[in-house]
Amino acid sequence: MSAEDAQVIVRSYLTQVFEQGIPRMGGDHRVAERLCRSLARSVGQSVSNVTLAQDGFGHAAKAEVSDSERREVSRHLALLSDVYLVDEIEGWVPASRSPKRMRVSPKRYFADPSIAAALLGMGPERLLQDWQTFGMVFENLVMRDLQVYAEAHPLASARPVRYYHDDSGLEADAIIELADGRWAACEVKLSHDKVADAARSLTRLRDKLLRDERRRVDPPAFLAVIVGAGEAAYRRPDGVYVVPIRMLGE
Repeated sequence: MSAEDAQVIVRSYLTQVFEQGIPRMGGDHRVAERLCRSLARSVGQSVSNVTLAQDGFGHAAKAEVSDSERREVSRHLALLSDVYLVDEIEGWVPASRSPKRMRVSPKRYFADPSIAAALLGMGPERLLQDWQTFGMVFENLVMRDLQVYAEAHPLASARPVRYYHDDSGLEADAIIELADGRWAACEVKLSHDKVADAARSLTRLRDKLLRDERRRVDPPAFLAVIVGAGEAAYRRPDGVYVVPIRMLGE
């Protein structure tokens, strides 16, 4: 269908969720909608419940948030997860690392990237004019696909896709971990311009984990940068794969 017709369907779906689905589950449609708009502006980021509460209840920036409002934010986030609108991606803590030194609060993505675009009021033309937002929506697309393929693996763990961010600022957009302990790390970049930087970040992450004195982390099965364009995947001299998103299902 045309982009215009597709956007009508997504907007209609969101209207039904906010005005019918959430109230039937005991939620407030206005809080749910504001939360989703806040999440859309920072999709894939680790946003605190205080910030979400400020947006969800229409507070000014840095306004005081009550305990009851924080609880309501947590409750509505659970409702949005229950209706399969929002997915939470948890932080990955390797066996050799202390959770205290890791960022383990969840990142949140939408079940489909078109939802984020609809909440932001952005069609294809506007996305092409806003490269930063386009990149965020593309990351949402990649994370959705990675979850689909990872969960289909016979050895998929309960939550096979996570993210990594430690106290030194080293990070990976996605960590895929199987039930037998094998893992891989991926960075998501819309264009090829950032591939070299992403590959260096991935190899630093691998080397840092393998240097751990306790040696409780096995080498990754692979490292990959997932990009938006390209006809074929290839392997860089440093061993990092560059994979166009259209090749993930091959």
